[in-house]
Amino acid sequence: MTILRIINRHYDREIYQALRDALDIDRKHPLGLIMHGASEVDGKMQVAQVWESEEHAARFDVEILIPALKAAGLSLEAEISVFELHHLVTP
Repeated sequence: MTILRIINRHYDREIYQALRDALDIDRKHPLGLIMHGASEVDGKMQVAQVWESEEHAARFDVEILIPALKAAGLSLEAEISVFELHHLVTP
């Protein structure tokens, strides 16, 4: 199963960039992550991720993301939508 998660933590670009730098997912790819992208919408960053499974996404959250959010003193609250993908093309 492949899932798409759309995430809004209500962070601005500066906070997103600091978190991105701390996680370094550009070079340290989390197990099961197929794609990560971000876009600024109305001054807040929205993240889209494609994962091999919900279990991979949950493991990333628990083991990597939540500790990083806590260390930075950031809110853990987020609006998260999860969808099963029926078709995905990765050229």
